[in-house]
Amino acid sequence: MDKSPRKKPLNLFLIPFVAIFLLIAFACNSNDPTKDPRFQGMWKLHIFESYDSLSGTWSHWETDQYHDGYILYDGKGHMAVHLTSKGYKDFDLSENVDSLNIESLKERLKFYQTNFVYFADYETIDNAIDHHRLSDTEPKNWGTVLTRDFEFKNDTLILSAREIIAGNRLRLRWIKH
Repeated sequence: MDKSPRKKPLNLFLIPFVAIFLLIAFACNSNDPTKDPRFQGMWKLHIFESYDSLSGTWSHWETDQYHDGYILYDGKGHMAVHLTSKGYKDFDLSENVDSLNIESLKERLKFYQTNFVYFADYETIDNAIDHHRLSDTEPKNWGTVLTRDFEFKNDTLILSAREIIAGNRLRLRWIKH
């Protein structure tokens, strides 16, 4: 009868250590937005483009709504975007709202509708970026997630919508500011 202590296979001791190592390795390689420093900073809207499925090309998309804007990524997982219409900064708001007639009130309301702002937390996953909206000019969008495909070309960030907007597949080109 063998009275020597039984040796446990070495691999039984290694399994918990390997599991912990893998857990830490994958957790550290998560969707941390600070891992892609290319996003960090301020970007100015350069152009809206729409995709022509017949020719397979992108071209300038004329919109009365958005002609100017900025997007900001802080590198810590927070972002903000502000889009405005042509002439937005030159709109005359000197008159008191109480003194406006109905037509002037309608004009002002239409003006405010061309201003689009939201703040969000963001994360990147492969070549997509999710904006988890915290606030938005449209309250119905609070708490929603906006996903955009992205690519970088030199000093240009290209964000492409996955959904069809106003009958078009759109993308925005942002230039590093």
